[in-house]
Amino acid sequence: MEKIAKIIDKIYYELKDIDGGKVADYIPELACVNRDLFGISVCHVNGEIHNIGDCNKYFCLQSCSKPLSYCIAYDQNGKDELHKRVGYEPSGQAFNAFILNKNGLPHNPMINSGAIMVSSQIGKNKEPAKRFNIIKSFYSKLAGNNKIGFDNSVFLSEHHHADRNISLAYYMRENGAFKDSLSPNEITDNLNLYFQQCSTTITCEMGSIISSTLANGGICPTTKEEVCSNNSVKDCLTLMYGCGMYDYSGEFSFEVGLPAKSGVSGCILLVVPNMMGICIWSPPLDDQGNSFKGIEFCKRLNNELDLHIFHNIISNKIDLIDSLSVKFLQLCSHGKIEELTKLLNKVNINFCDYDKRTPLHLASSEGHYDVVKLLLENGAKISKDRWGNNAIDEIKDKEGENYSKIHEILIKFM
Repeated sequence: MEKIAKIIDKIYYELKDIDGGKVADYIPELACVNRDLFGISVCHVNGEIHNIGDCNKYFCLQSCSKPLSYCIAYDQNGKDELHKRVGYEPSGQAFNAFILNKNGLPHNPMINSGAIMVSSQIGKNKEPAKRFNIIKSFYSKLAGNNKIGFDNSVFLSEHHHADRNISLAYYMRENGAFKDSLSPNEITDNLNLYFQQCSTTITCEMGSIISSTLANGGICPTTKEEVCSNNSVKDCLTLMYGCGMYDYSGEFSFEVGLPAKSGVSGCILLVVPNMMGICIWSPPLDDQGNSFKGIEFCKRLNNELDLHIFHNIISNKIDLIDSLSVKFLQLCSHGKIEELTKLLNKVNINFCDYDKRTPLHLASSEGHYDVVKLLLENGAKISKDRWGNNAIDEIKDKEGENYSKIHEILIKFM
C-alpha cells in the first residue's frame, strides 16, 4: 500500500495545477462548486486507506449512485426479475437520450432511463420516505457505516429542471417498460427517489471505501460486513466496465481496462477487483461529461501499475485467477477458518492475485493467527508481492497479541 500511495501522490501533484474542463451547469446548483477542489482516496481490500487533497469535503454522487442502487434492486428482486425491465447493452447514445432497446426497455442501468427504472424497483410498495431510507442505509454500509449526507439544494434544482427525466419516465410508461400500471403519482414518487439518490453526498474517502467494497465482492473492507451479494457485485462491475463512463466507456475500457462509474459532480469510482477501490473527485468535466482530471489520473495510474484486467493474460506474469482460488483468498482475509479448511486440497495454497499477494499475505495483514498457522503447516511459502513485501512486512507496524504470535511463527518458518 505504501508504494501505491507514493504513486498516487505523484500523479496527484502532476495534475493538481492542470486546468481543463468545465463544471456541470445543466443542474444550476452544481455550477456553484469550486472548480479547484481535487481529491483522491484509495482503500485497499485489507482496509488500509490513503488520502490526498480534498478528501473530506462532501459532494453529490449524481450518476455514481447508479451502480450502487443497481445492487440494491438486484438483491431485492433477483437478476431475472430486474432485467425484465432493463437491459444490459451500451446504448451508443447520450446518457439522457430518448431511446429504448428492441424490447422496449432502457438499454442499461447506467443511463438515466435505466437508473430511473432501477430506482422504481427498490422498496416497492413501501412509503417514499422508507424507500429513500433503504438507499441511504445501504450506501452507508457500503461506505463503512459513515454518514451519508443529502444536498437539498441540488435535489430541488434537479426537480426544477427535470423535464427530460420526467419525459423519459413517461416514455417508458407509454412503452410498457415498467411492466406495472403506474399512476402519475407513482411515476412522480419513482422520479423523486431517483433525484434523491443522485443528491446524496459522500466524501472522497467514503467513495474509496464504497469502491473497495465492490472490489471485495460486496464485503466492506473496514467493517467486514457483507453488504451485498457476490452475484450483484459481479453483474454490477460488468455493467460498469461496459457502460459506466458515458460515451467514453469503450475507449476507457481500452485505455484503463477497469470497472468505473463517473458522475457530473466530477466523481469517478474506480474498482480494481480483489485489490482496491479508488475515488477521484475534481468538478471540471470533459466533453463526454467525465471528470477531466479524473480521466487523466486513471490513465496515468494504469501506466504506472499495469492494472488493466487483461494485463496478466498478455504479460503472463501470474496465473489466471479462478473463482475457487479467489474465494479461498477472501476466506483467508476474513479469517473464516472452517470454510477455508474445506478448500485446502482444492486450491494452490500459494496462489496469488495480480498484486502477487498470497493467502498468507492477507491472513497475516488481517491478524488471523489460526489461519496463518494453518497455511504455513500446509506448505504456504513466505513470498514477496509485486512491491517486494512479504507477510512479515505486512505486520511490521501492527500491534497486538495476534500480530506478535504471527511474527513469531513466520520467523520460525522462514
